[in-house]
Amino acid sequence: MFLNKITSMMVKMGNEQAVLGALYEQNPWWISGIVPEEFVKPIKTLKTPFKRRDFFTLKDKLAEKEITAIIGPRQVGKTTILYQLIDSLLQEKKVDPKRILYFSFDYPRLGPGTSINEVLDAYATSVLREAFGDLRAPVYIFLDEVCRVDGWSRLLKGWYDLKYKMKFVVSHSSSSEVLRGASESLVGRIAPYVMLPLKFVDVVRFHQAEAGEAVNTLSLRARGALARAIRDGEVGRLFESLKEVRSALTPYEASLKALLQTYLLKDGYPGLLDEDSLRVCARKLKDYLSLTLYKDVVQIFGVRDPVVLEELVVLLASASSSLVEYSALSSTLSTKLDTIKNYIDYLEAVFLISRSEFYSKSRAARIRKQDKVYVSNIGLRNALLGQLEEALLGNHNMMGKVVETVVHEHCLRLHLYLAGPPAKLFYWRTPRGEVDIVMEVSQKPIPIEVTYLADIDKKKLRGIEEFMREHGSPFGILVTRDVFDLRGKMVCIPLWFFLLMC
Repeated sequence: MFLNKITSMMVKMGNEQAVLGALYEQNPWWISGIVPEEFVKPIKTLKTPFKRRDFFTLKDKLAEKEITAIIGPRQVGKTTILYQLIDSLLQEKKVDPKRILYFSFDYPRLGPGTSINEVLDAYATSVLREAFGDLRAPVYIFLDEVCRVDGWSRLLKGWYDLKYKMKFVVSHSSSSEVLRGASESLVGRIAPYVMLPLKFVDVVRFHQAEAGEAVNTLSLRARGALARAIRDGEVGRLFESLKEVRSALTPYEASLKALLQTYLLKDGYPGLLDEDSLRVCARKLKDYLSLTLYKDVVQIFGVRDPVVLEELVVLLASASSSLVEYSALSSTLSTKLDTIKNYIDYLEAVFLISRSEFYSKSRAARIRKQDKVYVSNIGLRNALLGQLEEALLGNHNMMGKVVETVVHEHCLRLHLYLAGPPAKLFYWRTPRGEVDIVMEVSQKPIPIEVTYLADIDKKKLRGIEEFMREHGSPFGILVTRDVFDLRGKMVCIPLWFFLLMC
């Protein structure tokens, strides 16, 4: 027994040394006082770090008491933004470098059993050299891929409830894992923040450093005008405000339209921003998909048939922006209906797809109708279908689906800003007409129809008019190819301009 105790102590000491070594390797600013330049750059060829809009929102959250949980798909830059937040604390807030801890539970040199407590104990004892209960100043704890730790939410609840001067920022790639922890142990203690591939406005800011900031400021003005119009119901004032912003954007319009064409092909994953080869972009997007499916779906959810999962993703990509019959998918894939429904839930949890229900005040009516399904990233959709090539831009039939998919994804982000989480969109379809997207804010439904044809189809107008008449909407939006106009209570907004507002 004595030998067993000695062996156990030696193993424990060895693990503590391994954790401490991992800590120093992952926190180079403890020695140098700065975050290495390559850590804060999403693109290695950049001369200066590029900070997306999300950075500024998350920087403000560092002052909040609640645990900040950044969730989003792989390869969108969650780790980079954590490093940028650390850099901001060092450079702007002048925080002592040793009061900032970063640890990734994807770290390859430690086993999967490393716990949050082991990391914090080693940090407090050997680095901070100060008991957490006696902290004189705050410490900032950044935990990457935190859901890989068994019981992570229970452990964080324990630390949070001690009310020490500790600010936790955590990240993970699966919304369901974080939200499950939030609902089970961290109710009222955690604030999830969804981070997705770059929006169109961020891609503009990346490619046009000087003009991009002017465009960003103007786009925020337009978004603010939309928020006021939803609150006040004054569509005329909204149109006048948008007209002023659009006039100010005139010098940039040609370049914005050019960037939009590229965005409609490959979307906004940071790793593709400086890649000109569409073939390379398609390969990288497929790699991202494989990584997500096998690390964040197959492993986490215990999927038994990954081949069916892959085939399902392709079918959903082909159907993006369309109504989907789950029983038809079940038949096509020769897989049980419940399994198909579970797989779709998993794909939504890791941000590969999103769904819209039929809009009705009756929950029963919503359930009886089919869902519309969208692939969350248009570049991924194009790559999966072998359409990530310039020829797609000239295919008007296909471009209708592409554009609606992009608008839907941006509307989800707009809804997050206007109404807060969770982001939820709907569609509406009756014999009298249909509406592609319905966004409900403060119990006010806003119908949004999408067209990419040169001429506006009267059916598009009729659908919005019927919806507004039935549901009392303050106004409707028609996203067009180029038309900017006010038609009654309907605002027609060009695609490039609408995406900037989101």
